[in-house]
This record gives sequence, structure tokens and C-alpha cells, in this order.
Amino acid sequence: MMQWSRVVLPARFAWREAGRQLERRARIRPEEEGIQRIELPGENLVFYWKGIADNNLWFLIEQELSRNNPHCYTTPPIRLLPESRVIDVGACEGLFAYRLLRSGACREVICFEPDPDLATWLWRGGVENGVARGLRVEPVAVARTSGPVRILPGSTPDALRIEPCPQGEGYAFSLDDYLADRGLRLGSEDLIKIDAEGADLQVIEGAQETIARDRPQIAVTTYHEDVHAEAILSLLARLNPDYTFRLKGLSHWTVVPRPVLLQASVPGATVPRRYPRSG
Repeated sequence: MMQWSRVVLPARFAWREAGRQLERRARIRPEEEGIQRIELPGENLVFYWKGIADNNLWFLIEQELSRNNPHCYTTPPIRLLPESRVIDVGACEGLFAYRLLRSGACREVICFEPDPDLATWLWRGGVENGVARGLRVEPVAVARTSGPVRILPGSTPDALRIEPCPQGEGYAFSLDDYLADRGLRLGSEDLIKIDAEGADLQVIEGAQETIARDRPQIAVTTYHEDVHAEAILSLLARLNPDYTFRLKGLSHWTVVPRPVLLQASVPGATVPRRYPRSG
């Protein structure tokens, strides 16, 4: 029932409303060629957008401002604590990270963003929002295995894709490798958020050791590929039988409607860690 009107009504209604909301709640100005500075006065947040700031930008903003949006990652059963660490795979403009850090919902967000320009502006936004202390920006991709990759630009900044390539201009880590290399451990109060534009299942596959051992909370998009909702749910259930799941939303912009987001957590396990933090 989330946003049922967008499913049953013609898309032009949602498009017009998005334009009205963007005009009313955002202040947009060019920062430099191809970069827009977006200020949200009501939320006391700023971010930078690479490309055209059309009505679609409101849908990206709304998923962070409205808990009724099925794309919102931090609705129940996800529960963060002030000491939580968040892994943000597909950080893009950084609004998700800024929101959590400004509100004190967690102590650290590690943002993975393979587009070097976006990664630079993501960090600048973190400084401007006053959250640089809790923000770590990694200008690399996340995949099933670690290695060089080719970066494939999409039609919008949030549609970037990667593919393995021995002579690739970028690099990807599996989450298991990244965390192990840096001596980091996750716990049940931590969150792995994934919006990887079709590589979402591969990201989970590259974090199997961490998920099975540490039982972190998961919030992962499932609308990019037809099989992802079922495949990701099945894999997570196998890795951690204690997980409970919530599938929410119905994509109305894809050829075949699919669930929007899958959340996983262990009931009652969101408590402060019992071992020393590293990193």
C-alpha cells in the first residue's frame, strides 16, 4: 500500500507533483559546469548533483525525507544505534550518509562511490554539512570479487555500472576483502545499505563471510533485476537462518513490477558490540 497512487495513476501526475515539491523544498544553483548545488532548507542539508536537476531529482530526495517511501532504507525492522557503522554501497550524491550523520543515527558511514567526480563532490558535501568526521569516502566499486573493473556511465549519476576488466580504469573490492584488509568488523547494530544498479546480488555474494559471521542488518534494492528479490532473500536466509525479512514497495517504473527494497535483521540482536572496534 506504500504510495499506491503512484502505482495506479498515470505517471504524469507523480511527475508534476515532483516538480512542485522540488520547487517548494529545494534551492538549486549551478556550482560549476555540470554540477548543481542542491540545498534543502527545511532539512538543513546540502548535496551536489552531477547532471541535470529535473523532476526525477525529487524522487531521490523524497526517499530520504519520507519514511512512507518504500525506497527509504532505515524504516523498521532496521534499527541503528549511535555507535552503529553503516556501509553505503552506491553512495552517489551522499544524501543518505549526510542524513544519518547529521541526525546522530550512527557514528560512521563508509561510502563507496566509483565515479571519481561524484566521490569528490560527496566529500565536499560532507564537509559542508559538518559531518566529515564520521564520513569515509572510498572512490572504488563493490563487487563479488576484488579486482580491476571498467566503469560504465549511465543516463544519470545514480545509474553507473561496472564490469570486470583486466585493463579497467577502476577497481572493485568485495566487502569481505575490504573489511578484512582494514581490520574492521561489523555487528548486528551495523547496516549494509546497497543500491548497486543491478550488481546488488553480487555485492551480497562478496560479503558472505561477513554476513554469516557478524549478522549485520541489510537494506538492499531489489528492483533492478527480475530475479533479485527471490535470489537475494534465498541467499541471505541460507547465510543466516536467524534473519527476518521485510520486502516493501512495488516498482511502477519497470517493465515488470518488482519489490523495491529488501530489509534483513536479527530480531532483538541490535545491541552494542561486545568486542573492540577497529578502524
